[in-house]
Amino acid sequence: MMSKTLKTRDHHGADSLDIIIPVDAVREYDINQGDVFELEAEEQDGDVILRYRRVYES
Repeated sequence: MMSKTLKTRDHHGADSLDIIIPVDAVREYDINQGDVFELEAEEQDGDVILRYRRVYES
């Protein structure tokens, strides 16, 4: 399992935010532009937990 600290970025022209996938993860897990991910979000003990699962590989 990989653990990294990430920062959100403004998504120009939208209210959403971007989270950049670090190059280490991109290479190790062969993540490509166009891959589609499902997001599960929950709160546990005051922490926000975000889980991304790839549902389509481009």
